[in-house]
Amino acid sequence: MTASFAQIQPARSEPTPAAVVTATVVAGVAVLTLITAGITFLALAVAFPTAIPIAQAYNVPVSATDMAIAARFAELWWAFAALAFASFASATLVVVKLISFLSPAPRD
Repeated sequence: MTASFAQIQPARSEPTPAAVVTATVVAGVAVLTLITAGITFLALAVAFPTAIPIAQAYNVPVSATDMAIAARFAELWWAFAALAFASFASATLVVVKLISFLSPAPRD
């Protein structure tokens, strides 16, 4: 005797209006946060390598400790750039997932 177990997929229903509003607000806050973080990391990737030459060009008094810290972080520009890229990519992923959540179900 054989038995077959039919895999019945439940029909996907449309999200409720409350779910749409909640998902949109949460995704919006997440995207704005990730974009802000990405801009900050990108600014750090640019700022540390240029801080010492700019300070010297404008004769700004900078302590030796601050110059050493800026020089050390200037070597890590690639890490800040990678974090900026990851933040922007994550923001894009959140938007894509929100669109797929809000999209109507495919019709058979």
